[in-house]
Amino acid sequence: MFDIGWTEILVIAVVAIIVVGPKDLPRMLRSVGRYAGQLRRTASEFRSQFDDAIRDSELDELRDTLSGASDLNPINQIRDSITDGLSPLKETAEEIKSGIEAPSKDSKSISDKSSSDKSSGKDAKEEIAPTKKPRAKSKSKPKPKAKTSSAKSGGEG
Repeated sequence: MFDIGWTEILVIAVVAIIVVGPKDLPRMLRSVGRYAGQLRRTASEFRSQFDDAIRDSELDELRDTLSGASDLNPINQIRDSITDGLSPLKETAEEIKSGIEAPSKDSKSISDKSSSDKSSGKDAKEEIAPTKKPRAKSKSKPKPKAKTSSAKSGGEG
């Protein structure tokens, strides 16, 4: 940073010993070290605050970029186009359902009226209960099992 070599450091040390003296030199080096530490802490704090400010501005830009990218997401575009394309189909299905339900309600009310008009009983019973034919049950006996050849010969073999 300052481009100081070993010879320059040696010259500075000799001048410090002559000017300050050997007795007060350790105290002076301690105070110089403290000031250098404070200077480093201040510089690192400034640098960290500056980095945080840059990071925040980059995050804001990144958020803006990502929100713009989500608008360009092909999956969202496909989903929106499918949803828009299905809305007419849904409307048509609703119309078909309402068209089917309306005649079935009318036919129920008509059949209720016709059954109340036919109160003779005989016609209504024939319509309600169809005739059933009884099924014939077959009774068959189980056939006896055939004996094997080893059972006939007495088990010798």
